[in-house]
Amino acid sequence: MENGLRDKSVLVVGAGESGLAAARLLEALSAQVTIVDQKEPEELAAAKEMAPKSVEWLFGEQPDQIYQNTDLVVVSPGVAYDHPGLVAARDVGRPVIGEMELAFRFQKLPIIAITGSNGKTTSTSLVGHILTKSTKESPFIGGNIGNPLANLAYDFVNENLISYKWAVIEVSSFQLETVDLFKANAAAFLNLTPDHLDRHGDMAEYFRAKCRIFQRQTSQDLSVINEDDPLLAIKRVSGRRFGFSRLKRPGFGGYVAKVGEEEVLYLVDGSKILAEAPWSAFQLTGVHNQENVLAAVGLTLAAGVKPDKALEVAKDFAPGDHRLKFVAEINGVRYYDDSKGTNVGAVARALDSFPESVILIAGGRGKGLDFSYLWPWVKRKVNGLVLIGESREKMRQALGGAARSCMANSMEDAVIKASELASPGEIVLLSPACASFDMFKNYKERGEAFVQAVKNLTKKRKKK
Repeated sequence: MENGLRDKSVLVVGAGESGLAAARLLEALSAQVTIVDQKEPEELAAAKEMAPKSVEWLFGEQPDQIYQNTDLVVVSPGVAYDHPGLVAARDVGRPVIGEMELAFRFQKLPIIAITGSNGKTTSTSLVGHILTKSTKESPFIGGNIGNPLANLAYDFVNENLISYKWAVIEVSSFQLETVDLFKANAAAFLNLTPDHLDRHGDMAEYFRAKCRIFQRQTSQDLSVINEDDPLLAIKRVSGRRFGFSRLKRPGFGGYVAKVGEEEVLYLVDGSKILAEAPWSAFQLTGVHNQENVLAAVGLTLAAGVKPDKALEVAKDFAPGDHRLKFVAEINGVRYYDDSKGTNVGAVARALDSFPESVILIAGGRGKGLDFSYLWPWVKRKVNGLVLIGESREKMRQALGGAARSCMANSMEDAVIKASELASPGEIVLLSPACASFDMFKNYKERGEAFVQAVKNLTKKRKKK
């Protein structure tokens, strides 16, 4: 097929999962591919085994000329947009795009895209669940959730059999920095709280990056927006606006209302109620997940799913691991794993989900965040702070006056100290407000360490 990249030189920056998927797609497009990564060869042995054999490799820091003497630069999400090599490439007019933008140009499915500071993975998985159960056809699910869009594009380029009718993708602000032609038939911006400020610099730049999810939409598309967020509430979009809210009834969208003692989710279009369901019927818990359900159901309307059907099948969707997941109850204290809570907004939402007082385990690599954002929640909900990782002293300075606090040197130590602080009827919650990379490979490993530490605690209590 004629694709415009045949025999063109393309530099792929970053040899992670996204970069390798881009390299594989580019090789299928008959481009001449070079991968550059700052790591040394011995650190990338596994990546080299997974890459196409025709790819050339460059390791360590490279001069600007490497980035300038190429026809196209494809950058992985983990590489900052102001990386000196990328700046040098743009200075001489070389196009710099991301893996997702590249993939979009060679795949042919309509796209449902989801961004936001929190809830992206849950909402993406929930949209996939609703489409699969409602239409009996599983969509492609990927993007930032762990399956690069380039894998789908690769199948199109190679004319492989494709049974998907929709692509549902989680989209990060890092991926949105480098989009141009990318267009979502249905796009959601779930919420905005401080995150990745070490990368974006300030909230204004972070917000602008996120808003690029809507930039190519037309009146034929659907824009799903959190109407409770002050910036999103006034954000103008070109697509048909589906608003969701816990505070007010939108013109077209979803909201939550109290009926007696029961909270009920409603979908409405003007004065007409399209569907409704009591929140107690859902497996998901927490106010943030009410928003995720409303957003996910709204997105599936673009695929022709009936509102009542979408709400019905959403009821049996269970929370993923490390997302406010119950672990165990020991001596009247319940333990919850929210290792995916990697920013201050996620922790605030987690704390809002419990009427009980909480012993909070938090800390890690801080990403430039201001932890004092959490002061009102800690003051109101937290009966003890157990702090870990690189940011523990910074967190203690920001929040120590709101609750009693102590330091821990490991996850095992943190769980033991939390159990000593907790009284029957309280919650021990791991919700770190930080990245995990100072102590763990990723949030999953951190969550697994927490779960294991709770299991060890159970064993010790049984021995006594």
